[in-house]
Amino acid sequence: MMTYKEKLSKEYALSIEQIERLLDEMTSINFRKGEFVVSEGERNNHLYILKSGVWRNFRLNEGEEMTLWFASLGEFVFPVWGYAYDEPSKTTIEVEADSEAYMISKKRINELCSESLEMANLFRTVFEHHAFWMENFLLFFADHVSAQQRYLAIMQKSPEILQSVSLKKLASYLFVTPQSLSRIRAGLRKKR
Repeated sequence: MMTYKEKLSKEYALSIEQIERLLDEMTSINFRKGEFVVSEGERNNHLYILKSGVWRNFRLNEGEEMTLWFASLGEFVFPVWGYAYDEPSKTTIEVEADSEAYMISKKRINELCSESLEMANLFRTVFEHHAFWMENFLLFFADHVSAQQRYLAIMQKSPEILQSVSLKKLASYLFVTPQSLSRIRAGLRKKR
């Protein structure tokens, strides 16, 4: 199994040395399942790296939770509105499994970037990757990929999400009902 540093290195094209320099500037923090990193309407301008656990970003839509994304081992997470514009969040980030994360404030990131070209380039790389990931995510859904294909993609890329997240939350992310997701899972079990 890949460590969080190896996944960071692979996903964000960073060297282990760059990751370790960044982690030296960050604070380790633990979260319990069910905690909120940020709630809709609150401000949070921190950037996080998940060392372990699973987080979910969701928004209420007509009283129903609509899951927008999941994050797991070795991923950067930040509440976009709070981080970029110091505005209240339009979504909630919830801890789905006990987690350890590294945290750094936007203020400290700005200081590091003004002190070091290497750190500025590191953060540029992170944010470029994030923009690339978001566009790929949108294209994934825009290309009318089936719910089964989306489920298989999660299974391949981040199986820990499937172990930590309820069927209902996973179904909302895949834009299907929990019953449809149960049928997809049953069909895949039959194929094996």
